[in-house]
Parts: sequence; structure tokens; C-alpha cells
Amino acid sequence: MSKTLELHQPVHDVIEDDDDLAPPPPIPSVKWRIQVGDAEYGPYPRSRLIDFLKEGRVVASTLLCCGADTEFVRADRHPQLRWDFNRRRKFGDPRLDPGETEVPVCNYFIAGRLLSTSDAFEKVLRESGKMTRAAGDMWVLRSRLTVQQIRNKLTSIMRPHEYFIIVNATKDRLAWYSIGAENDVAVRAVWDSDEVQ
Repeated sequence: MSKTLELHQPVHDVIEDDDDLAPPPPIPSVKWRIQVGDAEYGPYPRSRLIDFLKEGRVVASTLLCCGADTEFVRADRHPQLRWDFNRRRKFGDPRLDPGETEVPVCNYFIAGRLLSTSDAFEKVLRESGKMTRAAGDMWVLRSRLTVQQIRNKLTSIMRPHEYFIIVNATKDRLAWYSIGAENDVAVRAVWDSDEVQ
């Protein structure tokens, strides 16, 4: 039963115990959803969306939906997103590390799950550099493209329920597509971990 505060009584006389006061509920964070073709991904917290923007996984034309909204809007026109899509160097474009004077050649290991033939997948890899099939749905690629550029090219030809993961063996970088939210979190936790056991 709730207590009634009489206006003629001081507050300290009415509230006898701090245990009766519940802390206010936490403010829920706004979640973002991403639409690719007919598929919807998410919800993701804003920090994950920013990661996707930095990695080049979300571009100006990507359809986004925020919070309880039901309508998807292009990322470059979304009123809740403040992002400069007109930077001189786009995310995913080759970026030189300190001491580099030209875009380096990198070795990549790529593994995937393809439900159809691998012809289109291998065509993208051949256009990206020198490649060979290692075994099954695994390839080795040597290229001047960044891991983000390769991921973006492969993403455009993937079908529903197909996925891949790319390891830049030269620069110790990683990218993937459609491996699922739980696997996404698990892979990030292992790849960026300071612990080895």
C-alpha cells in the first residue's frame, strides 16, 4: 500500500525509510536495425552502428531504422544519424599505416559457407588479386585491397544464409559477413582479447 504525502507535513516526517524508494529505471539505449535486401539485422546499439560506419559496412545508401520506428531511411538522410559520408577518404579505402609510402600487398585467408556454386565468389577474389582455393570453401588471396574493400565486394554477391570470414594475415585484421549476432560478439571478444586463456 502506498503512503500519501499530506501537503502540511514536511517530507522528512513522511518518508521513514529509504528502502521504500526504488531507484529510477535505467534509460533504455536506442537500438538500430539495418535492412539489406529483404533481410533485417539488429537491433544494434549505437556504438556497434558507429563501428559498422567506420568499417564501411554501413554506407550512405544503407537503410536504417532507429528505436521504435518502423520505416527504414537511407543512412545519409536519417535524422537521428550524424555522419559525414563525404570525407575525402572513404572508410574501407586503402589507408597507409605509419611509415608506409604505398598501399601494401597483404595476404588474406577467407573461409565461407556458400550454398550455391563458388563461381561468383571466386570471380570477385580473382578481380581483387592473386588467389587460389585452399580446400573446400577456403581461399588464399594476395591483394592490395583492404579487408573492408574485399568484404564489401563479396557482400554484394552473397545469397541468404551464406556467410564468410576474412583474415588479413599480414596486418592482423579481421572482417566477416552474416555470421550472426552471437558469433559476431564472440569473435570480437576473442580477436580483441588481452587474455589468451
